[in-house]
Amino acid sequence: MNYFRQASILRFITQALLFMVLPAFLALFLSWVTVVYSTGEGTAINVAGSLRKQTYLIVATHLASPSHVSSNMPALQQAVQEFERDLYGPELLKNLSTDPTDSVRYAYDQLENAWRTEVKGILASPHTDDNLLSRAVHFVDLIDTYVQAIEAKHEARLQWLGQIQWIAMGSMAIVFVLTLLWLTRRVTRPLVAMAAAAEKIKQGDFSVQAPEDGAGEITLLGQAMNHMVAELALGIEVLEARVAEKTQALSQNQRSLELLYSTKQLLSDQEPNQATFDQVLVDVGALIELEHAAICLTETEQAPQAFRLALMPSTAAESCDKNDCANCVEGVNAPAQSNNTPVFQLTDGINNYGIMPIQLKTQQALLDWQQQLLEAVARQIGTALANAKRKQDLHRLALHDERSVIARELHDSLAQSLSYLKIQVVRLQNQFPEAQRSDTANAALFELREGLNGAYRQLRELLNTFRLQMNERGLTEALEKTVSEFVDRAQHSISLDNRLLGVELAAHEEIHILQIVREALVNIERHAEAQHAWVSLAWEDEQIVVKIADDGVGLANHPERKQHYGLGIMRDRATNLNGELQFLRREPCGTLIELRFIPTTPFAASNSTQPT
Repeated sequence: MNYFRQASILRFITQALLFMVLPAFLALFLSWVTVVYSTGEGTAINVAGSLRKQTYLIVATHLASPSHVSSNMPALQQAVQEFERDLYGPELLKNLSTDPTDSVRYAYDQLENAWRTEVKGILASPHTDDNLLSRAVHFVDLIDTYVQAIEAKHEARLQWLGQIQWIAMGSMAIVFVLTLLWLTRRVTRPLVAMAAAAEKIKQGDFSVQAPEDGAGEITLLGQAMNHMVAELALGIEVLEARVAEKTQALSQNQRSLELLYSTKQLLSDQEPNQATFDQVLVDVGALIELEHAAICLTETEQAPQAFRLALMPSTAAESCDKNDCANCVEGVNAPAQSNNTPVFQLTDGINNYGIMPIQLKTQQALLDWQQQLLEAVARQIGTALANAKRKQDLHRLALHDERSVIARELHDSLAQSLSYLKIQVVRLQNQFPEAQRSDTANAALFELREGLNGAYRQLRELLNTFRLQMNERGLTEALEKTVSEFVDRAQHSISLDNRLLGVELAAHEEIHILQIVREALVNIERHAEAQHAWVSLAWEDEQIVVKIADDGVGLANHPERKQHYGLGIMRDRATNLNGELQFLRREPCGTLIELRFIPTTPFAASNSTQPT
């Protein structure tokens, strides 16, 4: 059975043709043999027929009238000789079998024996035998029997040959039918199924299977086709996976470019502030699913503190200290560079302006494109902060230039006028000795002299303030210099607690803070009779808080006296900062001046505006 299932088509068809041709050749060979063996039988039948005629001729010659005996004898002998020549001739003897039981042989032996023992003996007698005719008839019957035996044997041989031919034809038909059935089942049907499978494969259906139960070559073809389809399906699956991967990469690149474009546009269209960075974190969180993210800013790399500007999600966690950006992620105290809490530097390639700590979800890791995207966003933020800082530096430089011009104008005009007035007051005093002046005149001169001295001191203080320069450390160094200046000339100590290290303020904000601090220290120096003073700056609830305290005599009931404008100027400066200035009593003694305002730098709230 396995042979019929897995046989080669060519070998099977060759063998089938052989099985069909062999019976034909066998039938042809047997026909040839039959023809060979049947050669002479017709002649023998004809000769036997002539023997029948010759027998009657012999009998007629022998039974002729006596008057004609002498003349008939030679004819009788001649007829007998011719008869025997035919009877024992090769035409009859060559078809005789050596088998004594053969019917033709037996009939011939009976005929020859009857001729030899019966008929020939009667013919040899000169007397006429009355039984000769009956004997002749019997002998003719034997001839007929012999002829019938020959005909019967020939017909039997022909029948046998016909049967052989029918058997050969049947064998050929059976082999032909079986071959057709085998070809239909093992060749045609599998080929049709393969054609249908090929059509489905052409349409993109790679789940089809070609038949593998055909003939040998068909089985190999089906197996090869299935292997090819499997390889093709695997290749297409790999290609589809690569296409999907490339499509996803392109989609990620597109979304990354869109995020970078929107971030760039957002940071370029306006001065970066908390609303800007909140939106940046929202956009980043929409593209990369994160647990938390924050933006913490610092002015210089040397600043020991950095202040959180934005947080995603917007609800701050209790464990997120705004002054500790490394832990600006809920419930995480791990190092800032751990796998789960990567930190990105906000840099423009030269300076560092802060960090962007990221808190990943559990079992989450940043992919390469996410790492590159966050680094690009951090660089954009750093670049925006660098641009903002350059604008602030330019603004600060312009403000310093303007203040220098004002200081120079004041010195060249108002200072000289006050000096001239002081000289005139002295001349007036010398023109009118004190004994010649009335009490009213003395009081007027005293107030004029004190007023000019106070105005001159305030002008010098103002000129000193105008001449203060803000270097790279800005307000920090200016405050340190101011405190050092007042410590050198005052009779009390001054403590400076600046917690705004790393916080960048606008130029006008730094100037106003410095002026308020200087004015407060001047008042403490002149009026407080204090032993110690404290200056502190801090960040509280999105506000800058400046406090100047002392342990002196405290405020009077009406601190803003006539011709004393310091406190009013301080309030005006607080108003320019959109802030609030309070004068409070310090327990157990002394005064507390407190300034609160929201800065307009990137640390400002989204609704704060810069004063004009």
